Amino acid sequence: MPSSNSKKFPRPWLLTLGFVLLFVAAVPWYWGDGGGETPLVLGMPLWVAVSTGVMFLISCLTAWAAFRTWPSGDDDAEGGS
Repeated sequence: MPSSNSKKFPRPWLLTLGFVLLFVAAVPWYWGDGGGETPLVLGMPLWVAVSTGVMFLISCLTAWAAFRTWPSGDDDAEGGS
């Protein structure tokens, strides 16, 4: 039976919006052809570096959401051992 004092994210739509925006930013569809040389960042095209950075932010957001909402031992209704 779920505990009445379980952690909940107050605005799940905000978290969903954050994920959607980050996933849209990670996809390189908005990078134009440019018609010239592609700038390199650490030997990778710029769009790859941006995509990798955004995926890192998605990972951080996922970890934050999990740690914020995951029930821990402190939340145990039985009062521990």
